Amino acid sequence: MIRTGMAILLASVMPLTAVAQESGQDTVLEIENAWVRALPPGQPNTAAYLTLVNRGEVAVVVESASADVADKAEMHTVRSVDGLMRMEQLQSLEVAPGERLELAPGGTHLMLLGLETMPVSGDEVQLCLQLASQREVCALADVGKSRDSLDAQNHQHNQHDH
Repeated sequence: MIRTGMAILLASVMPLTAVAQESGQDTVLEIENAWVRALPPGQPNTAAYLTLVNRGEVAVVVESASADVADKAEMHTVRSVDGLMRMEQLQSLEVAPGERLELAPGGTHLMLLGLETMPVSGDEVQLCLQLASQREVCALADVGKSRDSLDAQNHQHNQHDH
């Protein structure tokens, strides 16, 4: 009961953070700074980025992902093969206890495939990660052209609130 209360408290206190807590285990996975790249209309795919934080005491394995705007979401990374950068699908991601795993442009990321329409700057997309423990953790991701553009937009919004 206390663990559930802590998870709810953490989820309500941390903006843009989602928390999954395993009952009976000391596993807490958080999603921070989730965002989806806005591309020109008509593109069938885009990418999503986020930071995974394991605040628990055991490793967490992410087995798959989904997004409310895409037919499917895949975990990908970029690797150098024979001097060329190539995108490669990953079957899982492991986040060690205490580790922060950043999914960022040019590295590991989520590909959102089969979009009906491209989300536009200012939209929000729900991203969900399915864990090996059969749990799911979800977060709302802001849509923008870049992380910097989203940070500038949030800064301007906060200036108007005061």
